[in-house]
Amino acid sequence: MGLGMTSIANLLFPPIPSASGAASAAGAREEIGHMIETLRAHLDMDVAFVSRQIGNTHRIFTHVAARGVAPLASGDHNPNENSLCWLVIQGKLPERVTDTSLYEAAACLPITDAANVRSHFSVPMRRRDGEVHGSLCCFSYRPRPDIEERDMQMIRSVSAIVSDQIESRIELEERGEDAAAEIARLIVDDALTIIHQPIYDLTDWHLIGHECLMRHKASPEVSPDALLGQARAAGRTLELELHIARKALATLDPEHPERFIAINVSPETLASPALGQVIPDGLASRLVIELNQQDAVQQHGSIKEAIRVLKERAWVAVSSEGVGFSGLQALVDLGPDIVKIDRDFLGGVATDSSRRALVKALVQFAADTGVTLIAQGVETREDLQALRELGVRFAQGNILGKPVAPGRGGRMC
Repeated sequence: MGLGMTSIANLLFPPIPSASGAASAAGAREEIGHMIETLRAHLDMDVAFVSRQIGNTHRIFTHVAARGVAPLASGDHNPNENSLCWLVIQGKLPERVTDTSLYEAAACLPITDAANVRSHFSVPMRRRDGEVHGSLCCFSYRPRPDIEERDMQMIRSVSAIVSDQIESRIELEERGEDAAAEIARLIVDDALTIIHQPIYDLTDWHLIGHECLMRHKASPEVSPDALLGQARAAGRTLELELHIARKALATLDPEHPERFIAINVSPETLASPALGQVIPDGLASRLVIELNQQDAVQQHGSIKEAIRVLKERAWVAVSSEGVGFSGLQALVDLGPDIVKIDRDFLGGVATDSSRRALVKALVQFAADTGVTLIAQGVETREDLQALRELGVRFAQGNILGKPVAPGRGGRMC
């Protein structure tokens, strides 16, 4: 009998991508459990529970607090036709039933005897638009004429708090469903395109490759971060990034086999075997897989192994964006071929002595460890010249070339 705790946790609190979100869901579950146990004990009830309505057919018990062994458990479900709470929702039974034997609609339900429900106090939980999404209920194994309207007000108050918490999770679930539909539409309609930002060798100013960037064809002002945020909300990051990887691979220039392309991926995609299936054989010298999310450092062990495996098929780069100076060592410890240093470290290097010292140290560090440095986000000629003088060999940024459609790059600004 029942769906089990894992299933019900996912129904009430659907998984969300971030670790902080998962912790928030777990905290909310614990808080709701504590509230209904406190309510049960205060009113001297035998059982208190929260249930969620699944359409108009049945309900699932999401939280149960009881004195001793309860006749139901979290994850159990029963049809609406055998539910006292459903009668309350329909208006066929009052919220306060001090003795179920006095109400024919309650007394004739099988669950009344099966669960020994002799008094029943149920409050429907409604969304802000008025739709009922569940119930908070207390019942006792004996008639309870002592439960008065002020006690019902307490149950309603707790129900309102619980309902708000649950509705927040339902809204998150619905936003995820909307985002999933939008990501699917973008893929099916081929609504995304690839643009190239050039990367140069500063020793002789020749073009060595391009970073592939995603853009919305009809709305190029929509940022890639916004699109990826939608994908994360929908749990569709892998699907979107693999789609973009395929499109990026199709932009490889057969007339310039000496040039590479760099494709951005998240830790989830990097660690997925599906990425290896997308990469054709024989591209190891022409393909860079760039890991550019801060949480890669937090997943150090699994990401380091994924990089080790992937390096048989492509070069691997990591980006310093968002990690700060203290995170650079952790990035290098992941074992990449390339470390891309972003503008937070490099901006103003032409006039800032401390940044010049940092760049000199990074160049020496890269030489000692065998890592290749690429400066990214270079915006001024002065910074570009300073980086060249300090020994940075490779760079990209608007001063070298803005992102353009494949085949149209290669000329410095």
